Amino acid sequence: MKLKTALLALFTLSLFITCTWAQWPLNSGYAVTTNYHGEDVPPGTLVLATAGTTDPNVENVTFSWKYPDKTTAFTDPEVVVWSNDTYWTNSSGTYLIYYAQSSHTPDDIGDWGVQALFNGPGGHIRGPESDIIKIRATSINTIPEIPVVGAAGAAAIMLLSLGLFLKKKR
Repeated sequence: MKLKTALLALFTLSLFITCTWAQWPLNSGYAVTTNYHGEDVPPGTLVLATAGTTDPNVENVTFSWKYPDKTTAFTDPEVVVWSNDTYWTNSSGTYLIYYAQSSHTPDDIGDWGVQALFNGPGGHIRGPESDIIKIRATSINTIPEIPVVGAAGAAAIMLLSLGLFLKKKR
């Protein structure tokens, strides 16, 4: 019986552990992430998207926030890039990172997307092969929050219900 209890406790603990990974792979020279990458976003919460590049030719970034059905919810055009003197180092050298940021409050439940279009000289996003800079995207998942008790309270209530069910079953 103690083994079953220990396994149940271990399983329950594993439900609360979330695994995240850093989404900042600047190996290509371009990346975009949000402050909620790998986490669920409660509706009505402000989400901050950050685009980064090591390309000194990028002048600005256009952010396109997408509804779960892939239609455009909000566009933040031509956000000027800036640098805070941070560098990206890889096997081919060390490069200054240029950033741009946009924020939006998702108002619909589902898998949202944020697309960053890195604009080069003359505002070229697409064009002849030499004018294509880059397009990168990331996503966030907006979920409904349980009022009053929240997610932790809901998990506790479910575990309490399971315990009562198992006790009555015996």
